[in-house]
Amino acid sequence: MRTRENKDLVVRLIEEVWNAGALDMLPELWADESRGEAAAMRDILINAFPDLHVEIDDLIAEDDRVVARLSFNGTHRGDFRGIAPTGRPVTFSAIRIYRVSRGKIVETWAVQDALGLLGQLKAA
Repeated sequence: MRTRENKDLVVRLIEEVWNAGALDMLPELWADESRGEAAAMRDILINAFPDLHVEIDDLIAEDDRVVARLSFNGTHRGDFRGIAPTGRPVTFSAIRIYRVSRGKIVETWAVQDALGLLGQLKAA
């Protein structure tokens, strides 16, 4: 049962915080210790790609870990890592591992296709 609850927690994070923009939900979903990092990452991406939408391609859980394979889609309308807005649509992927304790996310690790994203922004 805990596995299902952990998966539901990550789905809520993606749908309510990332896609719907309900940052006020973060305290309910994410532990204090690392919540600021999560909010900062969301702010960076949403400022650069205001229409960003995250799709969950795969979601796998075991014990206190949830692994999500994610697809991000948006339009480059704000500064991103020193690159001025291009107006280009972008798509990139990530694999995130979330660790859950006491019903909240406490830790996360990620591998993202940062090179692919930068290539789309710098393409001629």
